[in-house]
Amino acid sequence: MRNLYLLILFIFLLSCTNSKTYESIRLKIDLLNDKHAPDARVAVWNIDFNDKKIPIELVGETNLNDAKNELIEYLKSEDISFEDNIILLPNHDFKYGIINNSVANLRKNPSHSSELVSQTILGTGVSILKKKGEWYLIQTPDKYISWIDHGGIVAMSKEKYDNYFASDVGVFTRPYGFSYETKKKNKVVSDLVLGSALKIVEIRSKHTKYEYPDGRTAWIENRLMNSISSIRGMNYSIQNLLENAHSLIGVPYLWGGTSSKGFDCSGYTKSVYLMNGYILPRDASQQVKEGILVDNSRNWNLLEAGDLMFFGYYKDDKLRIDHVSIWLGDGYFIQSSKNVRISSVYSDNSNFDDYHMAKYIESRRIIGSNTEGIKKL
Repeated sequence: MRNLYLLILFIFLLSCTNSKTYESIRLKIDLLNDKHAPDARVAVWNIDFNDKKIPIELVGETNLNDAKNELIEYLKSEDISFEDNIILLPNHDFKYGIINNSVANLRKNPSHSSELVSQTILGTGVSILKKKGEWYLIQTPDKYISWIDHGGIVAMSKEKYDNYFASDVGVFTRPYGFSYETKKKNKVVSDLVLGSALKIVEIRSKHTKYEYPDGRTAWIENRLMNSISSIRGMNYSIQNLLENAHSLIGVPYLWGGTSSKGFDCSGYTKSVYLMNGYILPRDASQQVKEGILVDNSRNWNLLEAGDLMFFGYYKDDKLRIDHVSIWLGDGYFIQSSKNVRISSVYSDNSNFDDYHMAKYIESRRIIGSNTEGIKKL
């Protein structure tokens, strides 16, 4: 009987020890998530462990190799035996891709019925993290992670990807247009939106021949295009930025939209800045973390044209930013709400936006700030 009691006590103590070990592993995984992947929109950290196996089995997937290594080093330091079955992304044969349609719709999940979370434009280079059926999980230059169907992207090797961007690329500068099989415009190759980018093949006096990621070729009038090298080399001009902003007036609002076929609020601000050589984070709640704070008390004299205005509300004592616009000056700002339109901060103006002005939080300056989330083309 005494031996039975000792056996029960041993099993109980072992169970307590295992429980504490499992709790410490869970805590470490959560801490690494908070440290390396606080925003699931831009990082993958879906890590778990199977405690039914001996040794424990690490499972899940991540694109954060440093975080994974930190977890493994922790387990080793605690003398915890484990089997590493974590999938490190990207895990697809082709880790690179280029958008092949004028606008590619990006989904929350790999399904056409899933929420539209963003869009990306023809000629945009992306990282391919994995493939599921006819869908690719990709990361765009603004670090946003989402799903795209196979019809909107050409997956390729790094060599082919680098070759496509080795020569200069032309960028479409109008809200909407077309490319053609010949200079006489007798057959359409595809539609184009603001920011569509294609590889330059042959330059003529009035037209240039371009190559699509899938190998198609087309002609576009030179007056409609700019080169990406010119955009990268341009000095910031508020006049150019405001011209781009005004050229999109009337474009309809579209949740998840980042193209001149339809914008949400942050898709609009992001696109205007992109045409001026700056890559901003995707969402308003991300953009508000960038730039220099210039006002949070409605002192409009502190703002300069091009500054971003942010709007939101408090819930559970936490600030939630849900809208962004561009300051124009003289009490006016431009935003995508209903459609791209100009509004006023003053209540006696016919363009006064009482709904958003009741939610005004602050304004921030992008140009000259050099914060981490703002990148040059």
